[in-house]
Amino acid sequence: MRRLFTIAAVLLAAAAVTWFAYPPSRQWPIMSHVGSLIAPTGSAVTADAKADTGPADKKGARARGPAVPVVAAVAVAGEMPVILSAPGTVEAFATVEVKPRVDGQISAVAFTEGQEVKAGDVLFRLDDRLIRAQMRQAEANIARDRAALKDAEGILRRRETLVTKNIVTEQATETQRSAVEALAASIAAGEAQFEAWRTQLDYLTILAPISGRTGASRTKIGANVRMAEPTPLVIINQTRPISVTFSVPQAELVNLRRALGANSEATIRIGGEKPIEVKGAIMFIDNQVDRTTGTLMGKAHVPNEHEALWPGQAVEVEVVVERRPGFVTVPASAVLPSQQGMLAWIIGADGTVKPQTVALARVIGGTAYVSDGLSAGERVVIDGQLRLAPGSAVTVREPGGSAPKGPPGGQDKRGTGPAARDMPTPPPGPERGRT
Repeated sequence: MRRLFTIAAVLLAAAAVTWFAYPPSRQWPIMSHVGSLIAPTGSAVTADAKADTGPADKKGARARGPAVPVVAAVAVAGEMPVILSAPGTVEAFATVEVKPRVDGQISAVAFTEGQEVKAGDVLFRLDDRLIRAQMRQAEANIARDRAALKDAEGILRRRETLVTKNIVTEQATETQRSAVEALAASIAAGEAQFEAWRTQLDYLTILAPISGRTGASRTKIGANVRMAEPTPLVIINQTRPISVTFSVPQAELVNLRRALGANSEATIRIGGEKPIEVKGAIMFIDNQVDRTTGTLMGKAHVPNEHEALWPGQAVEVEVVVERRPGFVTVPASAVLPSQQGMLAWIIGADGTVKPQTVALARVIGGTAYVSDGLSAGERVVIDGQLRLAPGSAVTVREPGGSAPKGPPGGQDKRGTGPAARDMPTPPPGPERGRT
């Protein structure tokens, strides 16, 4: 009893000193500290009085210590893709060098460099005044020959009538018939020449043969161009869709043919500060192996709707050869190396964790594929493993979440675990001022 009176006297003295020596905002932390210094003595007295009345689960909670905050994810059953990787190069689906088909002078350029054009759009116009004049001359010659033909046919009909009456000789009739045929042939030649000039006129308007994006223009308004020149006026590349060529070792021929037969998906990855991934499909395998390099060329078809790929780019190509079932997937950060092998921390139903050795098959794109050691539906820790020990209590939040989740069963926001008991309970009522 004397010991209890001594403890009470010390508490009263500490309370008095705190009340008069410190402002109200500092009174409660100091009182809490004093209480924590005396707590072992008080708890010892309580333990002596009630040695066997404390619940077993509360003793276990005190042994585990404060709950550790972690981030968790749920293991999911899935199929592991078998991927074939190779460097690749982006190529235009179609490329056309636009050249003039007649000689002439550029009178108009109807596009801007780098513009996307459609098949049939006007690119260049050449000066057409000379061609049009020659077409008018050809029309006049045809009209003249048709008039002469009409007159010659009339003469031939009259001579054929007179020859029966022996008024005109047969030779004169044959001569007139030849003249009619010559005029008919002249008209046909004139019409053919007119069509040739019309075709030349069409060639003076240079149209886009395919849809695509134009490159740099090699000529300007006023320049004379010749169809014999090797330099094209402009190059058009079709970029939607687009092709990606890549080469794989010849030993991968079987896998590549399997991917082609299954119309497998190809992932094209573009490096840089912000890597970009686009999807495509295998469309072509070369019909022979390159003897120099021992590789086989393949080609992937990409819709490229947003033109993420550009001709000439160096990319990385990944082709899904097959998908193998029977695996469990978790984020790659959930599996860590240890002395016993690859390790994952599993969260139990009681909110505690335990280490589990797993068989890691492969890590693809931030996802770990586990063949043994995990079951679908189990929760694993993906962040905060360094503070864990077997049997540690944890507070969990899902990836991207903000509010921690305690063990199943629910509890007050402050909780009742060890971490909550270490926090002092605030005094009831408004804070009192010092007198």
